[in-house]
Amino acid sequence: MAAISVDILTPDRRVLQAQADSVVVPAADGELGILSHHAPLVAELQPGQIRMRTGDNTQYFAVSGGFVEVKNNHVVVMAETAEMAHEIDVERARQAAERAKEALRSPSLEVNLAQAEAALRRALARLHAAEQVRRHRQAAGIR
Repeated sequence: MAAISVDILTPDRRVLQAQADSVVVPAADGELGILSHHAPLVAELQPGQIRMRTGDNTQYFAVSGGFVEVKNNHVVVMAETAEMAHEIDVERARQAAERAKEALRSPSLEVNLAQAEAALRRALARLHAAEQVRRHRQAAGIR
């Protein structure tokens, strides 16, 4: 399979620059799969997980939104935040999810429901990406 260039960028850093066989991103209207020589496009991202496959290897990233551009066999993800799944502090993500759930359970004048919902989506995306890596390592017998 032909490769496609992939860059994952945030305002703070370049998270990844690599070649891949395929990339799946969490577009605003659902998951978007991208293969080599994909038609040009720009799409909004929602908080979720990016899956990048190269051969038998799949890498996972948590993103909190942004945009993806596909052009000239090159995918550029411009995310508000992005983390490689193995970088995620799972306990911190769990705590963030719990804080967001509590804010949604007990709304008050100080709580912006849209911000609390966005915080919950970000935390759940981080937890899901970390869980995918744990499952793959477990299936491969890696600790």
